[in-house]
Amino acid sequence: MINEEARLLRSALRYEEGHARRTQHILKVYALAKLFGEEEKLSDEDRQILQAAAILHDIAIKYCKEHGSGDAGQERQREAAPRLVAQFLSEANYLPAYAPKILDLVLRHHDYDHDRSRLLQLLMEADLIVNCFENPPDEKQAERIRGLFQTGGGIELLSLCLKESRKRQAPAGGDDRP
Repeated sequence: MINEEARLLRSALRYEEGHARRTQHILKVYALAKLFGEEEKLSDEDRQILQAAAILHDIAIKYCKEHGSGDAGQERQREAAPRLVAQFLSEANYLPAYAPKILDLVLRHHDYDHDRSRLLQLLMEADLIVNCFENPPDEKQAERIRGLFQTGGGIELLSLCLKESRKRQAPAGGDDRP
């Protein structure tokens, strides 16, 4: 069997050893990327590449924290990611031709200042939405993030997320939840 996505996901979750934030982050970004890929009617190949990249997009964080005096900055992650991504993909029987495309998405998912492929755009939008739920941005950050979105589905979910985060940041008495 090739491209065993369930095996890849389980391997990534095992690798995180129950770390709550990173485990939940993987699952949430994966779910949104899968949703966006289906909504955008991606080909099977592109969908598999996007979903694998979503699973592995932050895989280097743990390694960097454990092997770099806690430094898991973007540059250190870019150095560690190629080996880790290759290992995870190989163990899950991904076609070798997919590996460079998946690695490119993993390495560039925080590269907001350059042209983006369709797959990179979808991965970035999924990751940014989850990041906004996990760490609500201030209004200036929210405007910058809004400017990065291009897809209708991503724009809609980001708007809902930011609306809810404003409610959570409102002073006491300003919350209209039942």
